[in-house]
Amino acid sequence: MMKHKALAIAPFALILIMILIFYLTGLHHRLSFETIKHEHEKWKLFVLDHPFLSVFYFLGIYIVSVILVIPDSTLLTLLSGFLFPVPLAILYTSISETIGATLFFLAARLAYTKTIQKKEGYFLHRLQKKFEENQASYLLFLRFSHLLPFWLVNLSAGIFHVRMATFIWTTLVGVIPLAYVIAQSGSSLSLYLETHQHFSWDGVFTTKLKLSLIALGFIALLPLAFKKWMTKRGK
Repeated sequence: MMKHKALAIAPFALILIMILIFYLTGLHHRLSFETIKHEHEKWKLFVLDHPFLSVFYFLGIYIVSVILVIPDSTLLTLLSGFLFPVPLAILYTSISETIGATLFFLAARLAYTKTIQKKEGYFLHRLQKKFEENQASYLLFLRFSHLLPFWLVNLSAGIFHVRMATFIWTTLVGVIPLAYVIAQSGSSLSLYLETHQHFSWDGVFTTKLKLSLIALGFIALLPLAFKKWMTKRGK
């Protein structure tokens, strides 16, 4: 019994250990806007010389950053728009975020689900029951709106035993809007780098964008609102 519990916890424990190592050694600071300014020409040439290998490198780095909760996904998405054509940048970003999130989600689900399911009266168990009824709507709302950190949504979905297929497609769809906006900004990044202009995230994360993403999130909740309205009407 103890052996099975240890095996269930092992993947998530390994992730936590790797996160601790990355943060204690300062490796999470390796990618910054200053790094991009100094290395962008070298990276651009590498992509031109190795079009296929560069994609695998980018996907691998992005997936690892998502699994280890390294706060550089925004920079990586920006960089993807600079290094690759925008449609491909969005594709690579969305695939990477989905794969990384799914691996983190599976490790969390394996480690925590049984604990919650055993406690019938537990608050998380009751919350899980409500979440299970409308998994897709809730997940799309959280993905689109970005009201919660990306890693926290992955962790919560694992704890609440979200269906794997639902988690994958809602993640893939949910990350596209913001990935599109940031990748578009990355496509014009060469202008800032070549002219040494100051790049500000305020020009990307405008109030209009934030409100649009939240509105998109509430649109994802419309099926839930309609379902509740039909239930009340039928009583």
